[in-house]
Parts: sequence; C-alpha cells; structure tokens
Amino acid sequence: MILELDIGNTRIKWRHKSLQGDDVEADGVFAGVEEFTSSYSNQTNPEVIRLCSVREEAETKVLVNWSRERFGLEPMIAEVSRECGGVSINYPDVSRLGVDRWLAMLAAYRRANRACLIADIGTAFTLDGIDSDGAHLGGFILPGIKLMRHGLETNTAIRFSEDGQGGSIEFGNSTDEAVLNGSIASLVALVEKYSRRLQQTAGQAKLFLSGGDAAVMAKFVDYENSEIIPGLVLDGLAIACPSQKESQA
Repeated sequence: MILELDIGNTRIKWRHKSLQGDDVEADGVFAGVEEFTSSYSNQTNPEVIRLCSVREEAETKVLVNWSRERFGLEPMIAEVSRECGGVSINYPDVSRLGVDRWLAMLAAYRRANRACLIADIGTAFTLDGIDSDGAHLGGFILPGIKLMRHGLETNTAIRFSEDGQGGSIEFGNSTDEAVLNGSIASLVALVEKYSRRLQQTAGQAKLFLSGGDAAVMAKFVDYENSEIIPGLVLDGLAIACPSQKESQA
C-alpha cells in the first residue's frame, strides 16, 4: 500500500493507493501535521510514502521524521523538474514554480493527452495552460474566493454580515453578495477566456477543475469540455515519484 500526502497551505490531504493500480482505498483531510500523525495510528502501515509540500520546511521535516521513526521508510518528496511526464516547464528557475501546480499539470496532461488548462480553486486560485506538445504556457496566481473577501475586509471599511455561502455570477443586492459574486465572476471570466483561447490555438483543449472550491466554479463555467478532478496533485505524485515496488507488484 502507498501513502500519498499533499501538504497544502491550509490542509493536508492524504490517501492510500494500491501497489497494483490506481484504486484509492482510503483518504482524508486534516488541518495540521500533528492532527494527521496522531490520527493515522489506526491505519495500515504503508510500504511506500510519497509527498509534496508547500509549507515551511520545518513542518515537512516533522512528517519526514515521523515516516522514518514510525515505519522505517524514507519518504519520496516531489521536486519540480524541467522535463517530466511529457510536460516541459519554461520558467527560467523551475524551483520558483509551486510543486503542487506542477504535479497537477503532470496529472492533467497525462489524463488529457492533449492541450489542457488546469484551474485550482483553493486558498489561492491558480490557472495553468499546457499546449498539445506538453509545453507549459505559463499561468496566473490570484487570491481564492475566500481570500478575496478576507482581503477586502482587512483593507477596507467593508464588513460582512452573512456567511458567504452560495454565490452566483449575477449582480449582488447586498455588499456580501456583491463581493462574493464578484469574486466568483472574475475567476470564471478568466477561466472561460483562456479555455476558449487555448481551444482556438490547439484545436481541442480540456479544462480540469480542482481544489476546495472547484464545485463552486463548475456551476458557472460555460465550457463544455471540462471535468472536476479533486485529486490532481496526488495523481501527479505517481508520475513524479514512481516507486520500484509498483513495477514489481
């Protein structure tokens, strides 16, 4: 069994995968490292551990030491490379590209096998394009839906009274609605514009939506060749960090 970990800015996502295929046997989400390690005691011992992290190095080291001490395993840690899985990165310094974005691109391109766009809607919103040859076209990074709201509340006199649930891309009839709907509408417009632009240049283009607010976006994005894939980052770990045990299983 393989334990895969996506250590994001605000959540730690984990799952168990079989050595013999892509079947997910168990999964979960935790906020912190200690919460995850203490709750994992009832799970089956893994034979392989692989992970990616965008948190401080100290938090990643806690998980690395836990893996060594608890299971006697050296975890495989994903690091961005210029060429992997048919995807090529054009950043002058590839270490400046977020490993989570990179892994999502690897998984998306393998799934699509053609030009694709990857929108990850979480704490931050990221949008990346890949052409039909696997070249990364570049991307955008913006605050996510909740972070846009938080930024306005922190830096202006705006104060919110509602819980911010729901939302649409129509005009808002309260300050709360105007901020929430405006946040969603701006991200939807960006996704639609570049989905259609890539479609025009590549002939066919697939849009993948991932992240905690992917379902919110999916309700409003007007682009038929789209799909929600919650675990794109974790899917990319198998491409970036293949295990010899998988090939032997």
